[in-house]
Amino acid sequence: MNQRLAALRALLVARGIDAALVTDHADVRYLSGFRGDDAILLASADRAFICSDSRFWAQIAAEVAGFELVRSESGGDLVADVLAAWSGSDAGGGRVRRLGFQGDTVAYSGYRRLRRRFDGRLVNVGDRLSALRMVKDDGELRTLRAAAALADAALDAVVSEGLRGRTEREVAWAIERAMRDAGAEAVAFPTIVAAGADGALPHAIPGDARIAAGDLVVIDMGARVDGYHSDITRTYAVGRPTDTQRHVYETVLEAQLAGLATVRAGVACHTVDAAARAVIDEAGYGERFGHGTGHGVGLEIHEKPRVGRRGAERLKAGMVITVEPGIYLEGSFGVRIEDTVVVTPAGCERLTLTAKELRLVG
Repeated sequence: MNQRLAALRALLVARGIDAALVTDHADVRYLSGFRGDDAILLASADRAFICSDSRFWAQIAAEVAGFELVRSESGGDLVADVLAAWSGSDAGGGRVRRLGFQGDTVAYSGYRRLRRRFDGRLVNVGDRLSALRMVKDDGELRTLRAAAALADAALDAVVSEGLRGRTEREVAWAIERAMRDAGAEAVAFPTIVAAGADGALPHAIPGDARIAAGDLVVIDMGARVDGYHSDITRTYAVGRPTDTQRHVYETVLEAQLAGLATVRAGVACHTVDAAARAVIDEAGYGERFGHGTGHGVGLEIHEKPRVGRRGAERLKAGMVITVEPGIYLEGSFGVRIEDTVVVTPAGCERLTLTAKELRLVG
């Protein structure tokens, strides 16, 4: 955690900020190690505070090192309490004039309260602070590999039991139960199981329709292990697919492989998106691929960098992203194929290893 706090302090220097108020839950965990859901941080060049109420004091004592605990009353104002502790300390008294805050996670009402409590200059650090999480360290990568392996195993186990005759909701619940039974602390996000025409809805909600012969079934799922997420999508054929279904599937697979082949350190995110999109455009389905090609994965299921048309961020070794093109034919079916990968200097390492050839299931 000391290296992470040092990175935050380097950001303060680069931005000319005296201290930063950290309110995003994922950033609080990343910087401090605190796994609870109600705490904030304030850090400067020489002091670091964590503020929470009595529900979490013992947990903070067990999980957090290098931060001074500010004890807030239950139902109190954490921001007011941590600012009071800071302004009353020798390190902060009278010297903090520029305070960074996370404008992307602070509501307008919260900003107004912050403005009333701090008489210096407020500087929106936007998502620059969250961007510190983009490059994963070895420990994070081990956890992400474990989350991906757990998701792979659960997906294979449930699909191997067959899909025909089961409802989307039943399959989703079976996948979630399998991940939990295998040790996941939670699902990464609500599992998507979308059969037939539902597959043309990228974020379909599993329903009670029964999966039938002739359906393509899109399954998008992931596990959360020690706070870190995995993300995988596969599309299956129930029975023999039609020529159109197979053609669309092969187009999406080719696009996904083209995107993966482009991933390496130094490449701009929009280049990965363009490589996948070009295959789908050439096949005549460009208007049926409306979302970005991928996103970062870590303590949040969707985090920086964004892999899309406007993704200017250049990939760095250690970033973890998804590559997930799709084609969605409204009223008919959809296909999406997604892997989570680690960026390397020369390419990428796939974390999700479930086979991608079109699998025919009963």
